[in-house]
Amino acid sequence: MDKKKTNEEKQAFVRNRREKREQCFAVLFEMTFGDESVDDILDKAVESRIIETDDFMMNILHCFEQNKSEIDSLIEANLKKWTLSRLSRTTRSILRCAVAEVKAIKTPASIVINESVEIAKKFSTEQDAAFINGVLGAMSRNGGI
Repeated sequence: MDKKKTNEEKQAFVRNRREKREQCFAVLFEMTFGDESVDDILDKAVESRIIETDDFMMNILHCFEQNKSEIDSLIEANLKKWTLSRLSRTTRSILRCAVAEVKAIKTPASIVINESVEIAKKFSTEQDAAFINGVLGAMSRNGGI
């Protein structure tokens, strides 16, 4: 018999997922500065006790690493008058994280879009958040995510 989750348990789950998404973003952001692999970056972060990994995170990060070209092409196809290389490292990393999550975890696009916008508001600007919302919204309407 399934036990119903309390409201407090649901909120804790959502907070944990947001933290893990932010950590995924941080790892992908770090990758924009060099040629280190996901595992190399994670090893250093875990050793320094900056983050704790879980399956949710690992699935997203390894999905990106294994499908980087496909994910970048999908993002670029939905940029109007922009190229991926022109985007800030922050915006690029948030978009990559979002697409990898949908691809790896099958999280509904509406949740990923909302969470990505919130991450952008925290680590970037309102303009970037609106831009990310637009790109991911277009990808969702086009069946890309």
